[in-house]
Amino acid sequence: MKLSLSLATIVLSSTIVFAAPTTLATVNGKAITTNDANAFTSKAMGGVKYDKLDPKLKRQVVEQLVNQELIKTEVIKSGIQNTAAFKAHYAALKNDLAVDMWMKQQMGKISVNDAEAEKFYNDNKDKMKSGDKTVPFEAAKKEIVQFLKLEKFKAHMSKTTEAFRKNAKIEIKVP
Repeated sequence: MKLSLSLATIVLSSTIVFAAPTTLATVNGKAITTNDANAFTSKAMGGVKYDKLDPKLKRQVVEQLVNQELIKTEVIKSGIQNTAAFKAHYAALKNDLAVDMWMKQQMGKISVNDAEAEKFYNDNKDKMKSGDKTVPFEAAKKEIVQFLKLEKFKAHMSKTTEAFRKNAKIEIKVP
């Protein structure tokens, strides 16, 4: 007896079903879902999943999301987003966010290897104490790496801004 299965049969029989987000509430026709609740709890409660909350907390989260949606609706109705003040603040925030992201990107380029950390540890062993005892390298390593990374970043940014200054026309009017 010869067994023959088509690819379509195999694919159909092994379909994976992903659960759609459950609607927890609606506000003026807009659904508030478990995805919204998970995003809220993750941000507000340090990564906690909505599904893991007790019923009372789940209710509070949904109530908070309802209130936020009502406020968003009123904000849009108010037209505040069309004011010159809002646009100026938004532009500043957008630029600050871009600078922050760029700085994080620059920091991500900085690395400290084990040899550098160990050299720093050995050069500063007299400062590696807790009470009368010297802190072992492995216990101090993480903080040393963070410190060295920050120091390298400061030096990198100093050189970077120096290069920017060479190519810019700067006129300081403060005495």
